[in-house]
Amino acid sequence: MKQGPCPLFVALSCSLSLTLGPGCKSAAPASSGAGTRVDDGTVETTDSGRLPTSDSGRTTTADGNSADSAAHRATTDAATSDASPSDAAADGSALFLAGEILGRPTGQSVTVSAVPAQTLEAYIEFGAPGGTYAHQTPVTTYPATQPMVVVLSGLVPDTAYAYRLRWRLPGDPSFEAGSQRTFHTQRPPGSTFRFTIQADSHLDGNSDLDFYRVTLANVLADAPDFHVDLGDTFMCEKFSTPLTNVVQPCPDEATVVNRYIYERANFGLMAHSVPLFLVNGNHDGELGYLLGDAGQDIPTWATLARHTYYLNPTPDSFYSGDSLVEPYVGERAAWYSWQWGDALFVVLDPFWNTTVKSNTNSWVWTLGDRQYQWLSDTLSSSTATFKFVFLHNLVGGLQGQMRGGVEAAPYYEWGGDNEDGGSGFTQQRPGWAKPIHQVLVDNNVTVVFHGHDHLYAKQELDGIVYQEVPQPSAINTTSGPSLAQTYNYVSGTILSSTGHMRVTVTPAQVTADYVRSWLPADESSQQQNGQVDDSWVVQAK
Repeated sequence: MKQGPCPLFVALSCSLSLTLGPGCKSAAPASSGAGTRVDDGTVETTDSGRLPTSDSGRTTTADGNSADSAAHRATTDAATSDASPSDAAADGSALFLAGEILGRPTGQSVTVSAVPAQTLEAYIEFGAPGGTYAHQTPVTTYPATQPMVVVLSGLVPDTAYAYRLRWRLPGDPSFEAGSQRTFHTQRPPGSTFRFTIQADSHLDGNSDLDFYRVTLANVLADAPDFHVDLGDTFMCEKFSTPLTNVVQPCPDEATVVNRYIYERANFGLMAHSVPLFLVNGNHDGELGYLLGDAGQDIPTWATLARHTYYLNPTPDSFYSGDSLVEPYVGERAAWYSWQWGDALFVVLDPFWNTTVKSNTNSWVWTLGDRQYQWLSDTLSSSTATFKFVFLHNLVGGLQGQMRGGVEAAPYYEWGGDNEDGGSGFTQQRPGWAKPIHQVLVDNNVTVVFHGHDHLYAKQELDGIVYQEVPQPSAINTTSGPSLAQTYNYVSGTILSSTGHMRVTVTPAQVTADYVRSWLPADESSQQQNGQVDDSWVVQAK
């Protein structure tokens, strides 16, 4: 069929935004790279476990992040002007502050982000693994330190793809070529797929960076369709710099930006081929009670940094979520949902709408009216076989610190009771139909994945699995029992960190594995990196 003309629309925001119509292709040269790689148009084979399949991607969109103000762009320029290139950046090139990460996967698209250290001309080529790079995005000039955000669209659902980034300095005769990366578009119902989860990387003085990188390598080896991070990752509410126990909240936006860029080097070890979804934690800083005047506060800075350097989804035809445009930050992309295969995925945020801090009254913690109603509507309208809920901690929890699993589930906004056992829900949440846990029960939720307590704990309540996800980076690998006692876990399977969760979904069941991480020096016949320390199965109802 004859293709129509190629419309080109140009808008200027944080970086250049370009949209091409179907069938359009840039005139980027297919020349040999300036480095050691030779561009012969061949897609390298992969041992990631993804099956080579055909693709017919036709439309690509190079898009900038439009949520950032001019003042925010000036701050990020200043924050990154003396930053060192990441060792995870586009094959270690000194021309990048941060290499490729993926986000916002759908049935027809995925989004790629990288951060150039210098002004570069770049494009992305993509195609079927084991074949040729049949498609490419337009060559676009990307300013130094501003993320390049490129949407690969017009893709085929349930299809494996390979891609690679090409770049050059303006005026150079040829493009260098990065390594092959891979991804998979949305699986249809009836498919088998896997995803992975981590929680509380922290990277404070109680964390080991080598451990964390081993965990991320294990995630990549699992070849999941995507990875969910349950928060307490950027730590801006507590620490200004990584790998320290000196409590000092980030004092300005530049410090926040540096922390978010720092984590790109870690996530970049696997997120170049595993789309990343972020869930807010309490220490990440997007707390309503820290909001100040005129957007000069940690919650605003952290939200803008997350928007700029990461790729959480906003509501569209594929993702549901928070469409409210907030002052200074726009659509927050902090609570959202999507379907993949036979499963519904729901991400919650109990922090932005919590406008009062209290260590004694846990009723202050809340999803807020709109998020609560959206959660109820999203669950009740879904016909997915399996329904997964992700959040950093239960809303309320115990000890005034949001602690606990099923032992904490009966209380506050989550379960409806005061901690003394008396009912407080009707008084504390007028107009709400029922506590969150009952909403989940009534809508056949399969698993609640939560973090915050720094151990592995598999528990069940009213037919729902409550899975406390272990840390991926903890120095202390024997603290599970003591943490369980401190945080009131008295039932279920209790184990220590370090590692991640690997979840395999089929039409008939969900299988979850706790994959342990061990450094080479710590391995033994009983401690092997990548071993499964616990596994459980839930059958379809």
